[in-house]
Amino acid sequence: MDTLRVLAIASGVATHLLLYRVGEWDVKAPSIVRTYILLSAILFYAERAALLDSFSIDAPPKWAATVTVYHILGVYASLLFYRAFWHRLCGYPGPFLARLSNFYVTSLSAKNLHLYEEVQKLHQQYGDYVRLALRDYEPRVSHYAEQLLDTVRKNLGKPMDMSKWFNYYSFDVMGDLSFGNSFNMLVGGKDTYFSTQLHADMKSIGLFSHLTWLFPFFKRIPILNSDYLKFWNWVGGRVEERIMNNPDRPDVFSWILDAYQNGPKTKQDHLDLHGDAYLIIVAGSDTTAATLTSLFFHLAADHTWQTKLQEELDALPDLTQEKLTGVKLLDALINETLRLHPAVPSGTQRMTPPEGLQIGNKYIPGDVMVCIPTHTLFRDERAFVRPNEFLPERWMTQPELVKDASVFIPFNAGPYSCVGKQLALMELRRVTAEILTRYHVEFAQGQTTEDFLNECEVIKGINHRMYGDLRLIWGG
Repeated sequence: MDTLRVLAIASGVATHLLLYRVGEWDVKAPSIVRTYILLSAILFYAERAALLDSFSIDAPPKWAATVTVYHILGVYASLLFYRAFWHRLCGYPGPFLARLSNFYVTSLSAKNLHLYEEVQKLHQQYGDYVRLALRDYEPRVSHYAEQLLDTVRKNLGKPMDMSKWFNYYSFDVMGDLSFGNSFNMLVGGKDTYFSTQLHADMKSIGLFSHLTWLFPFFKRIPILNSDYLKFWNWVGGRVEERIMNNPDRPDVFSWILDAYQNGPKTKQDHLDLHGDAYLIIVAGSDTTAATLTSLFFHLAADHTWQTKLQEELDALPDLTQEKLTGVKLLDALINETLRLHPAVPSGTQRMTPPEGLQIGNKYIPGDVMVCIPTHTLFRDERAFVRPNEFLPERWMTQPELVKDASVFIPFNAGPYSCVGKQLALMELRRVTAEILTRYHVEFAQGQTTEDFLNECEVIKGINHRMYGDLRLIWGG
């Protein structure tokens, strides 16, 4: 191999070890590509000008292309060898291909968008470590619960896709609490631009969430970014409207807006404000809708629990949040639903502290992204007896069915736990109680448990659960 090729490969290896191996480069992918294009252009110019002759280097024909190709080969050879044998996480078990590239995890997601099931299979194979202001809101929550009830009342005895209607309910609540105005999805009986585009984006994000270096390209390529720009322009417009029209009643966004208006108001602060508005709705809508859908799926599948809950609810003087928090069976049903069908089944990412983290006899190096897959954790036989069965009694009369309650963290734990936990529980309790004190529910003709579970889509990225149809019939 001639000197030029050796130097090109060596430069690639050095670039990886001294540059790319340090820090976070995914979001800089477009800049890296532009830099390589510029350097290649300079090399081709040098080739035309025969500059290497002055350095007495024996250069083959078309040496500029040779240097570029061998440099890139050096980068990737070093990267793959490092990930395979020298990386700090090499001691952790898992598929060999998962060490080399996140394309492996992406391929698992692409199978059927059930990444959480693939992760559970990996844990079963490799073990524990696998490398991969509420009182003010209650009247508004009640208002949209009444709108949902009105729709149910008008469709008694008819099949209703409750997955869709629970989505409408949760989006209307969060639209009111974030932008100060409902999306009016319950009244209109149809999706809005925001909800439609959000769900489309979630599927794309879920599929490519482990290939974060692709997203900067998507944002910059005109053919690919038109929907993205339109969507964020829409979000920005709603935020500006909310700033100009301060509602009489404080909402979730009021606190974020106060912090923004009392701060320096930099360009990044303004972008963060838009991102927070988006996050409030995403975090509080699909997650609540998915849990309601799962809960009523189980209530329709087993009328025993439905009847018992109706009896307890009928004994209450009213259905206020204060009274509903005392209904142990209601909370047990919600807890068991969250255990079997966590709204964030793949878990959320966290970074280990710089000094690393010791868990049992395992040491995880510092500054490493880790994730606790809640779907896998909540179905672990070491924590729950008969973990794949819907057994609400484990949270009431048979606590022996829970071996380790500390693993049950459907709203996460610690300083970054879900700030909307109590709001979510208020919505879940109120809708369930309002409906079941008036009606009983069963599967519509043709609806089966297998169909529902098979149609379930789990999106990894923002990590939330989305469903296909759940056709139910309500009776008086």
